Amino acid sequence: MTSQVVVVTGVICTLWWLIAYAGIIHRGFRDRTYGMPIAALGANLSWEAAYGLFINPFADHIHTLSIVWLVVDLVILWQACRYAPREFRDLPAVSRYARFLPLIAVVVAYPIVYLGFFEFNDPDGEYTGFGVNCLMSLLFLALLVRRDSPRGQSLYIAIAKFFGTFFAWLATALTVTTSSTQAWPDGFWSFWSDSLRYDSYPLTPLINYLYLVVFVADIVYTVALYRRLKAADIRPWRHI
Repeated sequence: MTSQVVVVTGVICTLWWLIAYAGIIHRGFRDRTYGMPIAALGANLSWEAAYGLFINPFADHIHTLSIVWLVVDLVILWQACRYAPREFRDLPAVSRYARFLPLIAVVVAYPIVYLGFFEFNDPDGEYTGFGVNCLMSLLFLALLVRRDSPRGQSLYIAIAKFFGTFFAWLATALTVTTSSTQAWPDGFWSFWSDSLRYDSYPLTPLINYLYLVVFVADIVYTVALYRRLKAADIRPWRHI
């Protein structure tokens, strides 16, 4: 049985991601662009749809809250379809069909993500979820480099995204270090040691490595975005 601290941590993860999504939507409308890389958006929407609606729906709080993520992400999908042609003006052949690229991304990504749940025996969405997060973190950094501009981005999005994934990993780590009869790990250092050495689902060495890549990429992205905002003479903490 899941301990209460895992439930609370999972809810905090959800709230951080909702803040990130709200920030992406807000900046998208302000800057008339999309704030989530198209490939990441396709994979992210696919995970939320598969996990929230089609794979054991409403089984627990994360399954249910994933539907909320999905609904909010549909707004980001609309922004991507609406503003994508602007981002490919230098590629006329692509710009003509750019508004369909986000939909194509979802169509391509959904079978991969859905089948991944079964191919990897991944009922909790750990491999697929952290895999999508890894893709997203790397593509956010690539988007900043490609645009050479903070359009559609803010430090608040970066920070919320960082903590959203951190609490997702923390909830997974607490799943394997606590129980209904042991509400908290034995201690801070034993928690980290046990989490990093755990070698069975839902916290395998691959999942820990995927999160490590996310952790490093998110820090690099946040620092790079801060510097880009300063270079553009934009006050980073007032750029909401």
